[in-house]
Amino acid sequence: MNKMKQHIYKAMLWLLPWLCAVPLASCSFDDDIDQGGDGTATLQLSITAREEGDLNTRADEVGTNGEYMHNLCVLIVDGNNVVTKKLLPNTDDEFAGNTAAQQGNLKSWVSDPFTLPEGTYTVYAFANIDTYYDNLWGSLTGLQSGASLTTLNVDIDNIVLEDPAAKLNFAEGKFIPMSAKQTVVVTAATKSISIGLDRLVSKIRMSISGKANTKVTALSFGGYADKITLFSEKPLEGEAYSTTKTITVPEGGWSLDNDGKLTIPDFYVNSSPADHKFNVSVTTDEMNGITYEATTVRGELPRNSIFPLTLQLNDYGLDLAAQCWVSPIGSLPVEVQITGFDNTYQIVVPEGCQFEFTVNGVKNSGGTTTVTNPECNWNIPEGVDGIIFESQTTNVKTIKGHVTASAGKTFDLSLLVTWQDNGATYNRTYTVKVLTDDITNFPFKSKTRTPEFGLDYLRHEMLNMFKK
Repeated sequence: MNKMKQHIYKAMLWLLPWLCAVPLASCSFDDDIDQGGDGTATLQLSITAREEGDLNTRADEVGTNGEYMHNLCVLIVDGNNVVTKKLLPNTDDEFAGNTAAQQGNLKSWVSDPFTLPEGTYTVYAFANIDTYYDNLWGSLTGLQSGASLTTLNVDIDNIVLEDPAAKLNFAEGKFIPMSAKQTVVVTAATKSISIGLDRLVSKIRMSISGKANTKVTALSFGGYADKITLFSEKPLEGEAYSTTKTITVPEGGWSLDNDGKLTIPDFYVNSSPADHKFNVSVTTDEMNGITYEATTVRGELPRNSIFPLTLQLNDYGLDLAAQCWVSPIGSLPVEVQITGFDNTYQIVVPEGCQFEFTVNGVKNSGGTTTVTNPECNWNIPEGVDGIIFESQTTNVKTIKGHVTASAGKTFDLSLLVTWQDNGATYNRTYTVKVLTDDITNFPFKSKTRTPEFGLDYLRHEMLNMFKK
């Protein structure tokens, strides 16, 4: 008989792992949560803020301070669109006493055990969304268990946030909005539900390469969506892809290091699901101020992603030429000798002159003109008075105009030049600086005289007069 007991005991030890594996959830040595009875389950809910994914390496990256949960709302909705369970730990003082939550650094949260009837549910989870993102937040946190979303006309699936990236301010407690939606099947054996939250924004990680010690004075990233749906499976409607993030540059600008490198602090933009490319603008202190513009190959920014972007400031210069004429009294305009543009696109012209500026082409870093037919668009910025264009300004190589008859004036003109080189398209906005000087400092190019007027200017003379 003892031998028979030993055989039975050994057989039970051999069968135990198999009995626990089918089904796995039905065999547990965790006595912390009692199983529900009569068609119910006692379980816990686990919420985690997912790590961000690098769009280049496809690897996940641990977030930085402020990129996790600050507040949380969870709604468990049954098949009849009725809220079966609401969890709001931030109003239950659970988050209030949590330092990580107060700083937007809470990575995960686990609820106390609760009971649910067996069935299929939709779990909605929202973090860091408050009334400053959308007025509907109050209607979500105000819902109670047993509330019918249909009766209350609450359409969670179609909630859209207007430009949430523009409202981020960690110092003021406005952290990155996150959301999740997941269908779960609850049986009597269910002990836990795990939900991962996705951030509704994308992080831009930008670096700049160019000439050593060049200063960046302005920077922007644009072309992303002006709104975002709470859930990725919902398409946007009526959105515009014209939103621009202007990065705050410190006074004096950012300087590229001795190796010509600059790393920009990470910033956030709204995730953009559609195929709309993004435009970048960088202004430097080179040559009185040059603005570089480019468009990305990438046309999508998934939520919860990191977009590493390197801006290469290629060294292209302008081949600029100029002519000027003055109009002595009683004479036709006569051309005068001018020095021409210097290497910063600055030129000194006589007061009251007529001018003609021509873009002969674009030069590479070696000083060779590589593009002879660029598209040029001239502009007089708003608020600049005393200079006028007298010809077409769009897609022209040569611009004509005149300046005021006053010496000592400075006019900053804007010149947008577009060209192609080795299959790539380039856009640069150059600042052309025009200064006026005393008309007598510019000799005529031609010494030809006319009978009615001598074309040589005489130098100014001061004659002292005395009473007789």
